Order: sequence, then C-alpha cells, then structure tokens
Amino acid sequence: MNKILFLLSLSLMFFFACGSEDELVNPKDPKEEEEEEVEIIPKSKAEVLFDQIFSYYWSEEVELLYGNYSHSLSPQKPTSPEYNVHAYLWGFGGALSAFNAIAHSSPSPDFFKQYASKLKTALLQYYTPNRMPRGFACFVNGHDERFYDDAIWVGIDLVELYMLTKDDWYLDYAEIVWDFVMSGHDNVLGGGIYWKEVPKDSKNTCSNAPAAVLGVKLYEATDDQKYLDKAKDIYAWVKNNLQDPKDNLYWDNKKLDGRVETWKFSYNSGQMLQAGVLLYNATNNDQYLYEAKLLAEASYNEFFDKHFVSGLSGEQFPIIKDGHVWFNAIMIRGFIELDQIEKNSSYMTAIKKSLVHGWNYARDTNTGLLKSNLSGRNFEHADQSGDILFQGALAEMLARLGM
Repeated sequence: MNKILFLLSLSLMFFFACGSEDELVNPKDPKEEEEEEVEIIPKSKAEVLFDQIFSYYWSEEVELLYGNYSHSLSPQKPTSPEYNVHAYLWGFGGALSAFNAIAHSSPSPDFFKQYASKLKTALLQYYTPNRMPRGFACFVNGHDERFYDDAIWVGIDLVELYMLTKDDWYLDYAEIVWDFVMSGHDNVLGGGIYWKEVPKDSKNTCSNAPAAVLGVKLYEATDDQKYLDKAKDIYAWVKNNLQDPKDNLYWDNKKLDGRVETWKFSYNSGQMLQAGVLLYNATNNDQYLYEAKLLAEASYNEFFDKHFVSGLSGEQFPIIKDGHVWFNAIMIRGFIELDQIEKNSSYMTAIKKSLVHGWNYARDTNTGLLKSNLSGRNFEHADQSGDILFQGALAEMLARLGM
C-alpha cells in the first residue's frame, strides 16, 4: 500500500513538474513583451524647447523655418519663401546647431527621425550648386550674397553630425563648405579669410576662428592632414592679427588698409578658445592649451557678471551677461571644450546657473520660448520677436549642459 502511495506521489510530482516546465518555455506574445520593456524617458529642457521651436517656426507650406515667432502667427501663410519672413541661413543655422547639440545628448528615441530629414530639406534650399565654388547663400533664392562665416557655422554642425551618424551626406556638404570658405582665403594681410564673398573688404575673427574649428573637426573625421595644417595656419593668423595683448581677448576684424575694429564680442574669443583646445587635442602641443586657459579666464572676467544678485530668486552667483545670446552660445562651446581637458567648476557652475535662472524666470509660460535676457531683467530691451537664432542658441546651450 505504501509503495502504491509512493508511486502515485511520484507520478503527481512528475506531472506538475512537466507542467511548470511547459509554462516556462511557452513564449509570451512579443507585443506584450515589447510593451513591458518600454521605458518612458522624460524629455530634456533642450528637447522640450526645440519641440516648441519647431511647432511655432516650421512652415510646412515652404519647408523652411520662420525667422521669428511673430511671423508664425500670421493667418496668411506664405506659399513661397519671403525675405524678412523666413529664416536667413544664419538663423536657420542656429536651429541646426540646437538639433546637433540635442542629437549628441541622448535625446528621446524618435528625436532624430522626427527632425533630420526636414532640416536636410530646408538646408538644401540655401544651397547654390550653380555658383562656383558651390556653397550656401544667405537666403534661398539662389542669387543672394554669401558670407563665409554663415557657411562655417553650418559646416561645423554637419561634420559633427557625420561623426555621430556616419551618414556621408553630412560629410559631403561639410567638405563643400570647407572648399567654399577656402576660396575666401588669400595672402592679403598675410593670410586669413574674408568675412563675405563680395565685397572682400575685411578679415574677421568670426570667419577665421570657426574655420580653424571646422578644420580640426574635418581632420578628426577624415584623418586628412591638410585640414589640420590649415587650421593651425588660420589660428596663428588670428592670434597674430586680432588678439589684444593687454587682456588676451579678440578684436572683431581687420580692414584691408590694416585698421583694426576693436569691438570685442563673446563668440570671437569663445571660438578661439575652442580652436585652441581642439588643436591641443590634435597636436599635443602644450602651447595651445596654455593659450586656451589664458583666454578662458579673460572671457570669464569680461563676459560674466560676477556680482549678479537675482531680483527674482534672491540668489547671488556669476551669470553670463545679458547681450547677444547666440554670441554667448558660441562662447560656451569653448568653455565646454576646455572642461573636457581641465575641469573648472567656477566656469561651468556659472554657465549652468545662468541657464537654470533663464529657464525659471525668463521663459514665457504661454509659448514655452525663452527671452534672451537670462538675468530676468530689462525684458523691454530683450528680443521680443522670438528670433529663431536666439531660440536655437538657448536650446543649444541647454543641450550642451545636459539640461
């Protein structure tokens, strides 16, 4: 009897064991599995702002961005590109830089797919394939004037997007930009690149410093020594011709008669700062790093208000001075590049706190767009139109700070 009970128990154990095994190997519905694995990733502030930019500024009718927010509100939408309505290349480039920065900062899964093809389509409208050398014009009519610096900003974004995606489309057009910019280089004044194609009457920091940045980045992307050699040459020309020896900051431009326009803008020094760090990375020459560190301290002293007290939060901290917000976005590229080599909490904390303050106190609660004055002061003097260049710059800064 006991033997019979034992065998019966053994049979039942075997039966249930087999049943359990069957349940384990029985596959789940793949759709159920996918649903269980989906992770909701909150969008960054940069991506939230970029979404707002596109929702307000994108013109589906002509596949271009508007130049400012007010034009997007017009009940009569233009069906063809219009001056002073749709963005010039400079403004479009601001949005492209924001897209590029966000794409590098682990955005939500659909971000790249959502915007990449639209931005490619829009950019090609500025392209002038029938004008030699080929390049990008200020506007989309094919015969507009062409500025070397406007093209360079686009070229930098294109090569960075190539390095991120390995999509040859981006590299092809980045190299077209380089060839166009090099057509503006000659030996007048001992070298350097003109500001614009016609008339060639000045050589500016803004058309040379970013050309050095583009050259190093193309070298990184292609391993072609010619890009690095030219980047070093251009950097040296700017340093020798346009740096103020008293404070290490950079003047704006040099006329062909040798006169120097001594305005000092944050983006000029910021691009030479970034160029110096990139050249140090590429060459291991400590002199570039030494010069970059001097320039970073000079820029911090000039373009930050170290005694700022917020009238809105009561907090005291160094803040990026109110001014041309796109210039400041270009400047902080240099600080961020330097921070990859040598950490400086003073610089990076000031930049981050500036952006946090702007997000908290300079953001329009109705549109989600930001005013250009991160301090929250003097809004009557801030950009009121919602310039696409400024909105793109703000989104770029947020993305580069991981916000």
